[in-house]
Amino acid sequence: MTRMIPPRPRTGANVSEKRIFDAFAGAHDADGWVVLHSLEIRRHTTHFEGEADFIVLIPGRGVVVIEAKSPEYVEYKDGDWRLDRVPNPGKSPFAQLDGSIRSLRGYLKSRGILAGSEPIARLVWFTSLDRHQFNNATPGDMQFFEWELAWRSDLQHPAKTITHLLNEHDAWYSQNDGVEHDPSVMTAEHVEEVAAALLGDFAGGRTLADRKLERLDDERHLLKEQNAVLDMVERNDHIYFDGPAGTGKSYLIARLAKRWRGGHRTLVTCWNRLMAEELRDMLRTHCDIVVDDLNSLMLRLAGLEQNPSDASREWYWEELPSLALAAVEKNPSIGAYDAICVDEVQDIAGFPKVLDLLFALATSGSAKGTKLAFAGDARQQILRPAAAHVDPYAVVRERVPDLMHVALRRGLRQVSGLTSSAEQLLSRRFGYRGHRVTSTIDGPLAIKQVPATGPSHALAEALRELLEHHQPHDIVILSPFGARRSLVGQLLAAEHFSKEERWLRERLRVTDEVAPVPVGRVNATVSPVVVEHRTPTAPKVPHGRVRWGSIFKYKGLDAEAVILTDIGDDGLAFVSSEGLDWFDLLYVGLTRARYRCVVVPN
Repeated sequence: MTRMIPPRPRTGANVSEKRIFDAFAGAHDADGWVVLHSLEIRRHTTHFEGEADFIVLIPGRGVVVIEAKSPEYVEYKDGDWRLDRVPNPGKSPFAQLDGSIRSLRGYLKSRGILAGSEPIARLVWFTSLDRHQFNNATPGDMQFFEWELAWRSDLQHPAKTITHLLNEHDAWYSQNDGVEHDPSVMTAEHVEEVAAALLGDFAGGRTLADRKLERLDDERHLLKEQNAVLDMVERNDHIYFDGPAGTGKSYLIARLAKRWRGGHRTLVTCWNRLMAEELRDMLRTHCDIVVDDLNSLMLRLAGLEQNPSDASREWYWEELPSLALAAVEKNPSIGAYDAICVDEVQDIAGFPKVLDLLFALATSGSAKGTKLAFAGDARQQILRPAAAHVDPYAVVRERVPDLMHVALRRGLRQVSGLTSSAEQLLSRRFGYRGHRVTSTIDGPLAIKQVPATGPSHALAEALRELLEHHQPHDIVILSPFGARRSLVGQLLAAEHFSKEERWLRERLRVTDEVAPVPVGRVNATVSPVVVEHRTPTAPKVPHGRVRWGSIFKYKGLDAEAVILTDIGDDGLAFVSSEGLDWFDLLYVGLTRARYRCVVVPN
C-alpha cells in the first residue's frame, strides 16, 4: 500500500498536485511505496529555496521526482518551453526538476545516506492534457526523453506510469559506463532511511493532546471526503454500504440520516448499545432523529422496562421482536418512520423476526415508499456461530429488490502499516484496495512476549509503551472473554497483587459495564447481547483511565490504540467451543485500533 506523507494534500495545493495526490493515494498496486508531497527544499543549490511537488521512493527500483503541471496549452520549440496559464510560463519544467534533484543528491550525500548508485528519475506530469495533444516534432532532443512526460490519462494507473518510467530509465542508464546505476540498493530499509532524512519528525513542545488534535483533524478531513459518495447516490432511496472495518460506513449512515431528516420521521439504529451511543453522539444536534439500539427500541415498543433476568437467546431474537411487532401492528403510529438507517446490519441479518419488525416500522409497513439505508461487513458476524453466518447484503436485497450496493474499499480509519501487519499476522486479506491514513509509526503492531512473571506484567509493559504516545482514555484493552474470565477482569477481582499489578489497577477503569461475557450456550454462560442490554445507556468514559472490555462489545467502535489480551490456546478453545470463527474475532479486534495495536498472549 502507498504511504502518503503528509496524508492529505497540503493547503494551497494546485489542481494538478491534487489530481496526482489522489491518484497515488488510491493506488492498490504500489506496496511499500512512499510518496512525499510538496517537499520544501530550503537547502537548494541554485536558489534561496525550492519545492519538489512529489518524490516517490520505490523499494527495489529507485526515486522519482515529479513536477506537476496543469496548463491549458504547452509548446516546446527550439529548446524553449511555453506553458499557458501557469506561473513562469517560459520556465522549463525539467530545469526545475534538475535543480531539485541536485539539491536532494547533495543533501543526502552530506548526511551520509546516499550510496550514489540510486536511480533518480525525473517526470513532468501534465494533468490537464492527453498525449495526443502534444506533438513532439523533435523526439531526439537532447534536453529530455519523451518517456519523462506523463499525461492526464496516466492518472488512472499511476503505479504503471512510474514503473514504465523506471524501466526506460534503467534501460538507458544501465548501458552508460560512466553512471553508477544499481536499483538493488533501494531496499525497503533504505527507502525508510531516505524518507526519514527528507522529512524528519519534530516533537519538541508537542503534547499528547496536541498530537491527538492533529490526528482528529486528519480523520475528520478524510471522513468528509465521503460526502462525495452520498452525492453520487442521492437519487436512490434504498442503499446498502458494504466494506471492511474503518471504511466510513457509520459516518455515511449518520450523514445520510441528516440528509433524509427534512420533513421525514427518521430512525437510526443498530444492535450494539455502545455503537448506538456513538451514533447518537454523531447526531446529537438533530433532536428530530430517533437514535436507539434495537433492544431498547423493542422494549419500548413492547411497553417493557427491561429484559428478563433469565432471558435466553430466543427472547432477544424471537420473543421480544414478536411482542414489539404485535404492538406496531396494533398501533402503526408508534412506528411510521419515513426513513430508517441501520448500521452493523450483519448482526441482525440472520434473524427474520427482527427484520420483520424493522420493515413494519416503515410508514407503509414495507420498503415501498420508505427511505432505507443499511451498512454492514460480512466479516464481522461474531455474535453467532460461523455455521449460521449469512450474506447480509443478499438477505436485505431479498426484501428490498431495488437495493443499491455501494462498495467501500478504501480504509479511512486505520493506518496502512497496521493493516498490512495485521493481514500478515492472520495470513488473510481484509478486503481493502487502499488506505488514506498513512503514518511513519514504527511497529504499529507488536506481539508482546509474556515473561515468567505472567501476562499481567506483559500487559503493564505494553500499556506503559502506549502511554508514551496516547492518552489513557484513548487506549482500550480487549479480550475474547468477558469481565469474569478476561485478564483485566481477573486482575481487578484479585485480592492479592504485585507492585506491577497495582500500577495496572490504578490505571484501569474499575467497572464491568463495558465487559460482557462472549457468546455462550443458554443456561451455561451469558451471551453478550444479554449483558449488553441490562444497562439502558452507556456511561461516559472518564479521562485518565483506560477502558477495557470484550471484543464483542466493542465491535463497530475504535480507539487510537488497542491491546488484545487472552490471545492464545484458552481463547481459541473457548471461541471454538461456541462455534465462532477465531479469525473473524481477531479481525474485529485488530481493526478496532487506528494507530497502534499490541497483542498479549495468554
